[in-house]
Amino acid sequence: MPDPAATIAAPFDAAEAILARAIARPFAWLAAGLDRLSLRLEGTRLRHVLAVGIFPAVLVATYLVAIMLVENGITARTFLGTLLLYAILGLIFAPLERLMPFSRSWLSDPHGTATDLFFFVGNRAFSILIGGPLRLATILVLVHQLRPHIGQGLWPGGWSMLAQVILLIYTHDFLRYWYHRAMHEWPLMWRWHAVHHCATRLYWFNATRSHPLEGLVQSFYWAIPLAMLGAPLETIFVAGLVSRSIGCFQHCNIDVKLGPLDHVFSSPHKHRYHHSRLISEGNSNYGSDIILWDQLFGTVHHPRGETPSDRIGIGDMPNFPKGWAGLMLAPFAWRPDRWR
Repeated sequence: MPDPAATIAAPFDAAEAILARAIARPFAWLAAGLDRLSLRLEGTRLRHVLAVGIFPAVLVATYLVAIMLVENGITARTFLGTLLLYAILGLIFAPLERLMPFSRSWLSDPHGTATDLFFFVGNRAFSILIGGPLRLATILVLVHQLRPHIGQGLWPGGWSMLAQVILLIYTHDFLRYWYHRAMHEWPLMWRWHAVHHCATRLYWFNATRSHPLEGLVQSFYWAIPLAMLGAPLETIFVAGLVSRSIGCFQHCNIDVKLGPLDHVFSSPHKHRYHHSRLISEGNSNYGSDIILWDQLFGTVHHPRGETPSDRIGIGDMPNFPKGWAGLMLAPFAWRPDRWR
């Protein structure tokens, strides 16, 4: 009997294959040129400077740009500037991943990129049309009912913007840590989080690969407490943009060297262990931006002197769906026996 999920997914898989060819062909010559240049960069001082300096430089630049975008409040300029910043980050990350890759085996997967583009567009549409309005309505009702009794005066609005952003990132990441950990340890929640972990390579753009259910639940989980605290919208925006930059690095295929910062942030090095096929390694390093909560709650995995493997994915389900439609259906048509 044919699999109904596979039948539904077939036309979407065909569309992804067409998009994959459209992505691969125009950039093949550029990729080949960057690959040749990357071999010449190996062992050079320039590569070392880039490996050490690119993370703090992009983080500081993102913070400064975000401050400029909210100097007159949240306006249309803020959102247009955000789109431009994302485009600039792509122009930085994409060539650097070929010039100084952590793993050359992660460089080529146009079909995976097409899948991630489907997720990016689909999740944005879901958030605008369904998730966003639901979240906003819920927050407005709860904050209106509860904020007169709790939350007033909790947020230190008199602090500097930088201090508020740091506090918000740590507070936000505390909530994200427990949600992320629950998705790995509770089988029902793993159904939708497995969609993110099915990727067999990491690169800057597949941080966007997640099931809409994951985003919907987590947005309620942490948006409501943060709204109760009363942090200004400008602070939330700046912290969110900085968090997005950290997320791009976390998934990037760039051989960065964070040094002491590796013990502060949820770094690419640590996140590669988190995506390991081995459950003993994958159920660790849950922090999204910072690693403090993993350190406090005993889930950090960072063996001294070791390098994480580039063989990632879901080790016990190698036949997990690969295309966008199959992944969208996977939590509702859960068939681990067929995927092993």
